[in-house]
Amino acid sequence: MRMEEILNLAYRMLQKYALCDYCLGRQFARLLSGVGNKARGEALKVVLAMEANMKLLMNDKDAANVLKIVAENGMNKYAKKLAKSLNYQINETKTCYVCEGKLIDENIRRMAEEIIEELKGYEFSNFLIGASVPAHVKERDDQIKAEFALTFGEEIKSDITREIGKIIEGVMRKPVEFATPDITIIVDIFSGTFTIKSNPVFIKGYYRKLQPNIPQAPWICRKCRGKGCDACGHTGKEYPDSISELIGDPALSLFEALDYKFHAAGREDVDVTVLGTGRPFILELKSPRKRFVQLNQLQDAINEHAKGKVEVSSLSYATKKDVRDMKAKSAIASKTYVALVEFDSSVDESKLKEVCEKFRNLLIHQRTPSRILRRGDKVRKKYLYFVEAEKKGDRIVEFKIKAQGGLYIKEVINGDGGRTVPNIADALGTAPINITLSVLEVEG
Repeated sequence: MRMEEILNLAYRMLQKYALCDYCLGRQFARLLSGVGNKARGEALKVVLAMEANMKLLMNDKDAANVLKIVAENGMNKYAKKLAKSLNYQINETKTCYVCEGKLIDENIRRMAEEIIEELKGYEFSNFLIGASVPAHVKERDDQIKAEFALTFGEEIKSDITREIGKIIEGVMRKPVEFATPDITIIVDIFSGTFTIKSNPVFIKGYYRKLQPNIPQAPWICRKCRGKGCDACGHTGKEYPDSISELIGDPALSLFEALDYKFHAAGREDVDVTVLGTGRPFILELKSPRKRFVQLNQLQDAINEHAKGKVEVSSLSYATKKDVRDMKAKSAIASKTYVALVEFDSSVDESKLKEVCEKFRNLLIHQRTPSRILRRGDKVRKKYLYFVEAEKKGDRIVEFKIKAQGGLYIKEVINGDGGRTVPNIADALGTAPINITLSVLEVEG
């Protein structure tokens, strides 16, 4: 397309619609990369006005219409001044057909300044600007593109986000980040409002559960459903503490976050402890104002808060992808347990040795344990990698068991009335009457 054709196209557009510099220039955004749309629109109007002025000097009276249109439809100040000096009647009430006069430098700068002031309360390394645009504004912009078969333009959102983003980037010395921004700002220049969303901080580590009877997540009282009653001491909970609360509450305070979500590589029964290296977890802190907390400070705060109950270690910053990877791996990752088991009769040493020999890389068929049938009855096929055993008394044995994630270990020991096969109780010919289980290691 030649320059004459571009000017003719711009003139035909202005002839029908009043367009500000931004909304005219945006229709040619892909021409001459790096130039702002306001500069493009202004340049087109200046050239049209210069051409009209030249023709008027050559007594071409038709050029007066061109000058008036440029002066009215877009309010080019130079064309307007010239038209008035020639005593042309100018309609000064027109506003931009697309943005209705909202896309102006004054509005852009004011919104950017308000955002910058609000951002002073947040820690962040980078940011992203998004824009909310009324449907009728977008429809008008699309209408012009279709009507004039424009193929060089861009979306109005790009205009808004780029201009506001440039100001914030320059003042705060923080780069724009499109993939994983710390802060996302949604602006609505049409209503003059904006929202700031501080994207989550993820922290991964390992927890050790030092006491039994601490659930991983808050356990709502079954009688009052969390309202508070005599049975729960008016706490609304079956247990006073949970692992997620013991870890999450100190983090919530340090990061000045609004909420958190606790993700773990599987879960243990409430009466099971987690020792050894611990269980992998990721804490997702929502809407944090602080992002650069020293994690040794967080670790100390959690361990002091949860002293004697839960202990965390190896904390490091993580990503949302780490959460997905941990959960995907948890279903198959190996876990190692120690179980102290009391049987209802003496345990035969030779049979115990056979268990250790035969229960190695063994595929276990396990129906959903009877104690959790509410989750749906199905058969799981999981590998048991090894069993080590040491007698601690005539009827007491300490087992070390390594198995694939998702295998219920208590049922591997007691058989669950034949729902888990093979099982240790059948192999020994004696039934467990008490099982104390601890998690030693969860594959990270």
